[in-house]
Amino acid sequence: MKIKILILSSFLLLASFAIAAHAFADSEGKTADELIAGDQTDTTPAGMSHDPWASREAQTGQKGKDILSVPMGDALNSGALTAKSARSQESPQTSPVQNVTANTTAAPAPAQVVAPAEPTSVSGGWSLELTDSASRTAVLTLFQSGDAVFGTGNVNLDANTTMMATASGTLTDNKLNLDLVTLGKVNLYRLALMVSGESATGDYTAYSPNASPSTGSAKGTRTVAS
Repeated sequence: MKIKILILSSFLLLASFAIAAHAFADSEGKTADELIAGDQTDTTPAGMSHDPWASREAQTGQKGKDILSVPMGDALNSGALTAKSARSQESPQTSPVQNVTANTTAAPAPAQVVAPAEPTSVSGGWSLELTDSASRTAVLTLFQSGDAVFGTGNVNLDANTTMMATASGTLTDNKLNLDLVTLGKVNLYRLALMVSGESATGDYTAYSPNASPSTGSAKGTRTVAS
């Protein structure tokens, strides 16, 4: 009984192999060996070659030129050969702004240096004429130190009377204030004169111990310069 079972099992196993071999054959008569050899559905996109090198040649249009060998930045929109040169071409070409200021303002004329005027000097011999209700003359020799003026001389009160006199005063710019005092018969003649070169003009006030002050005009000429 066991032998029969073994024989039956062998027949069933052989039948299974036969059915399996028949199933591997396709409608065109392909065998299982042909299917195993790689008769698979072609999934390559249209226009693409099975060979990767051939595909790259087709894309570049030049045989033997690898698309990966094209340098980055080559054939950019600016036409530059490199990315660096492309950036330099695409960047705005600006030129340094030149600030040119037209010197239209005329240079100011140099300031004229005015030499200081020489201080007025009244040193020397002077002849003065004092006129009020009467006319008097004075002959003086004056000295000057800074703004201080002093000297001595004579005053002719009339044709018969001559008195010695002293003089003292100050000189500010060209204004001379001079006090003339006669000795013996004391009188004071206070003069205010404007000096111009060798001449002086102004007025005076006469003071006397026994009379009221009187005024008059005065003018003088330098006879001797010291």
